[in-house]
Order: sequence, then structure tokens, then C-alpha cells
Amino acid sequence: MSIAREYTRSLRKHLRCRAVWPPLLDVRPGDYGVFRGGVFVRIGHLTTDFGVPVVSEPGGRRAEKFQYHSEGSLGFGGAADLAVGEASAELRIGLARRASFFVSVAELDVERLQSPRQIALDLRERDDWPFLRYFVVGELFKGRDLLFYASESGEAGVSLRGEPSELLRFQQLGKLGGSIQIASSGDCRLQYRGSPDVTAAIGLNLFRIRRIGVDPLRYRAAVESSAGSTLLAAREDDDDALEHLEDGDEVDDDGLDDGNTRLA
Repeated sequence: MSIAREYTRSLRKHLRCRAVWPPLLDVRPGDYGVFRGGVFVRIGHLTTDFGVPVVSEPGGRRAEKFQYHSEGSLGFGGAADLAVGEASAELRIGLARRASFFVSVAELDVERLQSPRQIALDLRERDDWPFLRYFVVGELFKGRDLLFYASESGEAGVSLRGEPSELLRFQQLGKLGGSIQIASSGDCRLQYRGSPDVTAAIGLNLFRIRRIGVDPLRYRAAVESSAGSTLLAAREDDDDALEHLEDGDEVDDDGLDDGNTRLA
């Protein structure tokens, strides 16, 4: 499995969203696109390309931090050094397996479309909207201090060195202090580092639009919480125009799902 597929599979499991790929890609609510290789590919924006007004709104704080290691644990080697109180310490994150990665963000928030149903109804009136193909970004999961390191072949690693207090702050809150220096080893070719001043989207939720039909559809965002890493909320909307991708839906490269949803 490629890193992109493994990454989006992990976010679907732990955050109930699909991955923004590659990390740091500029994407926002109201963007539309297709799926290629199991990854959402942005094509354009509803307002720019179709003249449909789009307003986004805050969807709430989902976590003070989100950190995930594809090998099953965060793998913070050298963590005991943080209690020593020396001038500098080190955290080591192993990427030993194939298609392994580590992702970390602080202050994970959600931004979402304000009126997705009205947007869907506006698009239903157009003859040039490709109902069977395009998916619309309804929600974005955004955080600060993005750190993403991955290795396709494995046998790699990442080291974070800095003041013990700042490394401890990274462990607890996901925040990268100014003293922290990051170095990779081995085959670690995918490296993305965000900024504390700019939010970066790591995940998204999508919907597509029914041409006709009155059956209410349920929109289920996230439905559970886990202390210390993620805090998720649930929302259900009855809607005769929207069709939302659920957690179990798989999508082919042509942009169509594998039969879990049906268009009227």
C-alpha cells in the first residue's frame, strides 16, 4: 500500500475524515474534485467556476493536538531524557516499516460550509454540473505546527533535538518551539513542516449531489472521542440534495464509489 493510501486509511479510522494529499496542499470548503488512486484531487472552486456563493464557518475545536504513528505507537525514543533537565534532549521517531509515516498537528479545528444544502440546490439547477463525478469539500480538519515525515521503503527515522521543555511541549500539545531542530535519517523522502502562524489542512469530508430524489440522507461526521489526541463531534442532517461519503465508502479512481451510495 502506498503512503498516500495508508495515510488516508488511518485518518478515516481515527478522525473520520479523508486525507489532504499531499500535506500542505491548499484546499478549502467549496472546492470540488475527483478521486485518483484513492486520493482526492482538487479541480477548482464552486464560486470561481460555477458562480455558486460559498460561506464557511468554524466547526469547533476537535483536539488540542493530533499525533499518529503508522506503526502503532508514537515511538518517542529518548523520551526519558526530557526529565533530566539538561540543556538539550532528543526525541527519536522510527520509520522502520514500508510506507510508514508520522503526523503531528496542534490545535486541530474544523472549518465547514455554512449551507451545504442550499449549495446543492443551486447546483441542481445547472446543466453543466457533472453529478456523477465531482465531490465537494464540506469540512476541513486544520491544525498548526504540522509535522509529517514518511518513508516508502522503511529503515528511516526522524530526530527532534532541543530544550527539554520544548520537546515536552511537543509531546503534550504538538507545538514546535523555536529551539527544536529536526533531522531525518535513511530513506525519508517525504518531509512536510508547517508553521505555528499558519493553519494547514490535513483532512476533509466530502459530499456529492443528487440530481433528483427526496429520500433524506444522513450526514455523519465524527462520532467518538479519545482523550489526549482527538476530540470528535457528531452531526446529522436530513437532506434530499446531498449524498455524503461515509466512513466505509471506497472510491475508485474514476471518482465513483463502489456501490455504497446510489444516485437517483
